[in-house]
Amino acid sequence: MTFRNFFLLPALVLSLFACHNNTKPVSSTFELAGTLSGGGEGIKIYLDRLLPDTTMHLDSTVLDKSGNFSFHTPGIYKGFYNLRLTAGDFATLILDSTEKVHIEGNSQFLGNTYTVDGSQDSKLFWELNQQSKINYAKKDSIQKNFEALLNVYKGNQKKVDSISKGFEKPYNELIDQQTNYVKSFIKAHTSSFACLAGIQQIDPKTNFSYFISIDSALNKTYPTSAYVKLFHDRVTVMKRVAIGAPAPDFTMPDPDGKNISLSSFKGKMVLIDFWASWCKPCFETIPLLSKAYNKFKDKGFTILSVSLDQDKGHWVDAIKELNMDWPQVSDLKFKDSPILQLYNFRKTPYNVLVSKDGRILDKNIDEADLDHIVDSLLTRHI
Repeated sequence: MTFRNFFLLPALVLSLFACHNNTKPVSSTFELAGTLSGGGEGIKIYLDRLLPDTTMHLDSTVLDKSGNFSFHTPGIYKGFYNLRLTAGDFATLILDSTEKVHIEGNSQFLGNTYTVDGSQDSKLFWELNQQSKINYAKKDSIQKNFEALLNVYKGNQKKVDSISKGFEKPYNELIDQQTNYVKSFIKAHTSSFACLAGIQQIDPKTNFSYFISIDSALNKTYPTSAYVKLFHDRVTVMKRVAIGAPAPDFTMPDPDGKNISLSSFKGKMVLIDFWASWCKPCFETIPLLSKAYNKFKDKGFTILSVSLDQDKGHWVDAIKELNMDWPQVSDLKFKDSPILQLYNFRKTPYNVLVSKDGRILDKNIDEADLDHIVDSLLTRHI
């Protein structure tokens, strides 16, 4: 069953924030207070700031006998925070220096029970998260039912194929529903910090305009925010390799040391194939690449494979083993290769399809679909 990717947002995707916020602490009238039912006088509760690869502890207090608590923490600025009971039980909030925020929830499972008032962005984040959880629960149910039936009929490939086909449609419909919900959410609340979390559920390849609209709106509202600056930097990089943009040129040596440039293939459709000899999933794609190359190489199509190898011997041996008889290049710099930044990817296999005039046509194509896509585009003389 070919289930499409789905991005759950049970909490903020921290990888977005890759550098510490350099905003200086400000004087504030900030207050975060609330009541947690479920007993537990003296239970400690923490307030943390969410940073790139870590969490910064800011303050703590204890629940009184009625479950009440309050924070008047200095140095709060617009950003993402966790109100935390334990490492796995927390409420993610979007707070600012002048807000008076009120939380209600249960001290036994805060993350699943809390509600918030007094912070519009926190409330929007909560709404987004609730919808994501509901959609995920439905998707998870389909997945579990599918796996249960596979166990019953394993070995009966015809039955398995039929089951897979039956489950694929409702599963993908749920993904489409979530995507449409998030797109509507972003349109309605483009200037909200909550969109920085919501956008993580959107595929930039097909919905890049939503990234641009958030970037524009937040830069107008929060021009000095490090969170916004970081998102802006990300969007700037993505623009460089967006579909329709000129494919960035690069030059690398082939196994014989001869330099080959992407621009040297102008006039041909080129699939830039990023791979490595140590990448097992890459090996599985090679027969599909070979099929497309042999079918279309005399019709204006070629492949340029770019290896992220570090050991030349391993690279050359893999080329021979896999019979990759199309152009091959590598700078043998592995994770330090500039190509990773230039084309904004982190995992292999990865590919970029470039038109005859050097524009990006598509990215991260499923190799099983490559034959059909190339045939369609060549027929249209693209």
